[in-house]
Amino acid sequence: MHKNTAYQSAITHILAIFDDRNKNRLAQYHALTFQADKICLLYAGDYSLVRRRDGLLLTRSRAPGITGMIMPGTPEQYVILHADSDCDYRLVSNKDFFSRIDELKAHQDMYTLLLAQVTRQQEREELLLGGSSMVCVQGAILLLSRLEPDMLASINVANFVIKMTNLSRSIVMKSVAFLREENAIEMSKGKLVRVNYLPDIP
Repeated sequence: MHKNTAYQSAITHILAIFDDRNKNRLAQYHALTFQADKICLLYAGDYSLVRRRDGLLLTRSRAPGITGMIMPGTPEQYVILHADSDCDYRLVSNKDFFSRIDELKAHQDMYTLLLAQVTRQQEREELLLGGSSMVCVQGAILLLSRLEPDMLASINVANFVIKMTNLSRSIVMKSVAFLREENAIEMSKGKLVRVNYLPDIP
């Protein structure tokens, strides 16, 4: 996903704090589950986060990234990490992570990181929750369009929307066909080329 400069700077600084060259490698197509008291720091690779309970796709992204920050005492992590390419990562305990942040006074970087996380969650809720199936399809396509171009070129639109919304394939295909007929989106070989506009849904 495209990242703004403040976010990119913040996450680079935070990852550098824990970069001791002792990283793990998650091979492409493999999954990583980790405990609620761990935070996952991603240094390299493309990855997806899926909801642990039912496998719903939450996001696709590219390192650098951080996932797994939840309140102490939460019984389990909500996400599983899937490697879309080989990924380099480290798992750090919640306690050690925030102790180091405090020790190095990296609070401003943390504020930026957490604000970005809240913004993404609010954006996803706005686009994907509480509307018609067409609104959900449009929301998923909009999120897809914000990925890096080379990632975008490897993702099938219909499969992405289905994984992100849990809508049936028939509903997704009808919605995508409508958007193509209206020239709202442009596709080639099942991949998204361009979003021209998203029509209002009555």
